[in-house]
Amino acid sequence: MNPSIPETLLNDLRSITATLETNLGDTLQSVVLYGGVAKNELVKDTDRVTLMIVLKEVNTATLEKVGDALDGKRQQQIQATVLTLADLNTSMDVFPIKFLDMQQDYEVLAGEDVVKSLEIGRANLRLRCEQEIKNLMLKQRRIYMSSRSNPRALEGMLLRGYYSFLQSGDALAELITGKEYRKEEEVVEAIGAIGLDAELLKRIAALRSGESLGDEAAVKKTVGEFMAMIEKAAKMADEL
Repeated sequence: MNPSIPETLLNDLRSITATLETNLGDTLQSVVLYGGVAKNELVKDTDRVTLMIVLKEVNTATLEKVGDALDGKRQQQIQATVLTLADLNTSMDVFPIKFLDMQQDYEVLAGEDVVKSLEIGRANLRLRCEQEIKNLMLKQRRIYMSSRSNPRALEGMLLRGYYSFLQSGDALAELITGKEYRKEEEVVEAIGAIGLDAELLKRIAALRSGESLGDEAAVKKTVGEFMAMIEKAAKMADEL
């Protein structure tokens, strides 16, 4: 278990897991914690929690029981994906980046380890990687048009874009190098090693601590650089 998880959050996760086990009995196959809470070196009590709940059967009755277990003070904090093992095994082609990220850092809270043996095809990963990067490219352009006169809104756009790019950039780096990258700093350095601008990403990441990129001209310059980097990444993914 990630030692950075606050004890209060950890206790609540254990309580939720115990309730899922009680409510669902043999219908529950696995509860998996993944995402930032499973991997980050700094976890806050209020961070979003992502769970994958695998059931033998998904219907309104089992969903009611899952919903009952998740009700409570962390209800808005927890994002749960509920699926069957068959759903999971047939989703590798449509969500390869999500499951690649999950495989790198996860914790089985209850039941079987259904993540370890997942097989993610390179062709599916490449296609999804290109799609995610191009989606981000188009989204950044769209938001820029409506926020072009608001430097702070543009900084928010950049920070959200940074987080969106980390997963697809991680997948792109893995496709090119054949190596896995787990922590955020490793991913950023790997993105730099394949010819993209890691220093630009670090400047954008610094916005998390309340820093500003400067005046409107400086912010717009950074936006332009980030957009150019995304376009370059999309071309790289297309040519793999």
